[in-house]
Parts: sequence; C-alpha cells; structure tokens
Amino acid sequence: MAKFKYFSAFIVPLLGLLTFNTTGIIAYTGIFSLYVIVPVLENFLPHNTYNLTSVEKELATENIFYDVVLYLSVPLHLFVVYQFLITVSNPSILTSDLIACILFMGTILGVNGINIGHELGHKKDHKFKQFLAHILLLTAIQNHFMTYHNSGHHRDVATPNDLTSAKEGDIFYWFALKSQIGGYFKTWRLETERLRSMGKSSLFNPMIFFTLLSVSLFVGINFFFGLNVTAIYFITAVYGISVLEAQNYFSHYGLRRKKKANGRYERVKREHSWNSDHIIGRVLLFELTRHSDHHHSGAKPYQVLESKNDSPTLPYGYPAMLMLSYFPFLFKPIMKKRLDLYRNKTIA
Repeated sequence: MAKFKYFSAFIVPLLGLLTFNTTGIIAYTGIFSLYVIVPVLENFLPHNTYNLTSVEKELATENIFYDVVLYLSVPLHLFVVYQFLITVSNPSILTSDLIACILFMGTILGVNGINIGHELGHKKDHKFKQFLAHILLLTAIQNHFMTYHNSGHHRDVATPNDLTSAKEGDIFYWFALKSQIGGYFKTWRLETERLRSMGKSSLFNPMIFFTLLSVSLFVGINFFFGLNVTAIYFITAVYGISVLEAQNYFSHYGLRRKKKANGRYERVKREHSWNSDHIIGRVLLFELTRHSDHHHSGAKPYQVLESKNDSPTLPYGYPAMLMLSYFPFLFKPIMKKRLDLYRNKTIA
C-alpha cells in the first residue's frame, strides 16, 4: 500500500485548480500550503531513511504502477495549464488573484512539469516516456533540458564544466541566469558534437525543433487567448524555470569533485550531491530529494532510490531550501555552516 503515497503528488495540481477557481484569500491556499505549511511540517516530522530490501526493489522496479502515476500526471498537468489560461484570460480578474495564479502555476511548472519531465526523460530507451517528457517540458519552455541534463549535467556535475553546479559563494540570481541561458547554448554545442560524431549535418540538430516548439507554444497561446495572456504565461514560465534553477542551485552547492593528476575529475560519488530524506518533499517530488543516489545511478527509477549514510544532507527539506535560495543573505550563511560541518565530518 505504501506505493499509493505517490498519488499525493497530485495534490499540487489540484491545489492549482483550487487557486484558479477561487478568489481572495482562498486563492492563496495553495501557495500558503506549499511555501509555509509543508516547510514547517518537514522541520518537525522525522526523516524517513528507509531503503527497500533487494526483494522489494526488484518488485518495485517491475511494477508498472510507478510508471502509471507518471503517465496520469501528464493529462492532469495539461488540464491545469488550460485552466490557468482560461482563468487569466478573464479581463475582470483581480490583480491579487492574478498574482496568486502566476505564482502557483509557475510552481506547478517547476514541481510537476519539469520534475516529472526530468524523471521520464532519463529513460533514453523508452520512446513513449521521452515523448511525454517533452510534452511536460514544453509547458515550461525547457525542451533543451533533457539533452543538457542527461549529457551535460550528469557527466560534469560538481565541476566547473557544469553550469548547473553552483560553487560556494554563488548568488542564486546570477547562477540561474548562467545556468539557464548558458545551458541553452551549450545544448546546441552538445547536439552539434553528437551529430558530427555520427557524420550527420548540423541541420538535423534537435535544438532547431525544440526552439521552434517553444515559439509555436507562444504563437498558439497568442492565437487563442491574445497577447496579454501570452505575456502572462511567459512570466509564469520564467518563475517556473526559477524553481528548477533553485533546485539546481542548492542540490550541488559548494560540492566539488577532485581533479586527478591526469587532468580528469574523479568519478561521480554520492558525496557530490546534497540529500534530503524529508518525507513530504520525497513524495511530492518523486524522490528527487534523494539526489545523491540519483546522480550516482542516473537511470535508477525514482521508487528505488536510496538514502546513503555517506551523502551530505541538507539542513532543511526541499521546499524550505527552495525559498531560502531566493534570499542569499539567509542561504549562504546557513549553507556555509552545513558545508563546514560536512567537511569536518569527512576529515574526521
């Protein structure tokens, strides 16, 4: 029965529907729930470090239920996006309600659209999952994410070569710009190099298609809902992207792989990603919070990711760390203490 806990992730889009169909204080229920109640609860609830046994892992890996949960997320996500567009296209919508809609839809794009797209996108040998991943990523104009994440981030994580690995002292806003804009152009290069190695023309670069997809999305929104709604959706997508970049920011902050004598970096270990076993974040984010094991074994399905004693642990759960990322004067001293604590523990 424990597997049914992952249906809890549907709470996020359902709260979105509540936001889009209410007004006033009630419209902020979702925001208050995810940005206040969940972080507070996670601070008091015990961490869940339980790992499945070998038999349980084998059964979970073969159980299609875990894929079905992801599949069902796609039509639900698209319906929520549609409801958002309908809501914000209402010319009489109050500014306060519009702000609530933008903030929560942006959260959904980052938490559900990009994160579930990320999970599906890791299944390189499964065309249907890749297709669904691109649908989800398109809603946040992040189709290039899959290539950079799989071929760039996982290869170069915790090194200066990875634009999505923050070094100690980085300010989130500058980091997010470098990661997002730099990542987009680096993906062009990665795809060009891949095509060249295959003896194919750069005219077949998937980035051409991905870029046209994003343009088509906004052209379509403009056609059906008008320029004003198109601008609102762009702002919403930018906020959703910031949610992604905040996760990138704190999940590897200050952690670095050592450079060997031959100029290459040591292999990726669990110690190169921050881990979190806060149960609410684990469920809402499909175990993304067990990030150390995810990077150690990138293709491992979310339901069998493990907690390891040698992984550095975040001071708070993912929702709280997300908010702290936006406030450098709070985030940096908190993480400095955590880095110092982890380094001293490692030395000892």
